Amino acid sequence: MSKQGYIARYFNIVRKLSQQKYCSFENLERFLEREFEMLQINDDTLEFNFSKRTLQRDIKEIRNVLGIDIMYSRSQKGYYIIQDDYSSDLFLKTLEEINSFSALKLTNSLESIVYLEKRKPKRAEFLPDIVQAIQRKKKIEFHYQKFGEEKETIRKVSPIAIREHNNRWYLIADDKGTVKNFGLERMNKVKILSDKIDDNIEFNYDDKYKFAFGIIVPTDEKPEKIVLSVTKKQAEYLQSLPLHESQEVIETKNNEVLIGLELFLTDDFISEILAMSRTVTIIEPKKLKDKVKSILKETLGKYE
Repeated sequence: MSKQGYIARYFNIVRKLSQQKYCSFENLERFLEREFEMLQINDDTLEFNFSKRTLQRDIKEIRNVLGIDIMYSRSQKGYYIIQDDYSSDLFLKTLEEINSFSALKLTNSLESIVYLEKRKPKRAEFLPDIVQAIQRKKKIEFHYQKFGEEKETIRKVSPIAIREHNNRWYLIADDKGTVKNFGLERMNKVKILSDKIDDNIEFNYDDKYKFAFGIIVPTDEKPEKIVLSVTKKQAEYLQSLPLHESQEVIETKNNEVLIGLELFLTDDFISEILAMSRTVTIIEPKKLKDKVKSILKETLGKYE
């Protein structure tokens, strides 16, 4: 079977077990067979071969590739995903990608009803090598071109973690004693080195990004307590997709909702506020209000 066929089977096994706990082998087999019939519409080279021995191999690969543990319950006579995985952000993100993959594998035959975003982040192909380097505790080398600069520089760093924000991937790495962020779309010629990373690198993800809206973390500023007044309609949107984990509803009035946040006042957060300017009013702090007012005044002047 092709690599595509294996991946499709892994994804569909997880998708089924996330929907039905204690799924028997027979039910799982029927589900996979139906899914493969749909996939075979667009790729007649895919073959469906499934047995209990195959499932055991798949369970091992799913654990290695997706980090999801699947067990069998003799009392319930079915397979299930270990409950702890359901609460993890990584599992939820993985499941989201799995559901997207399963749906969009049919896009060749559903082009009239499924429209994909044409604007996609670049350089995601470097992710496997970077993850492998982090797991093996190896340094990496790559060419890097900052926005606004014509020349590339060669960086040799100790990779620590990867982070996704606003449909972009970032490498968090130690660069000569300083933890920095590198956008993957600005990286090129990534190479895993034989050098081991330093064991004494001090980094705590939650501490570093606790008050960050996105990927920017100021070194000489403190987070600010922010109060926004938003329309009820905008509040419903922000409830479904919060601006930040610190977001909380302070008060609900007739036609507005007061929302509280604690964040660094970085350019990416200010840009987000500007994008919502028709439905959001800044109550405090004054420095944020003055900054947004200045930007809007400057923008308005361009149209006079």
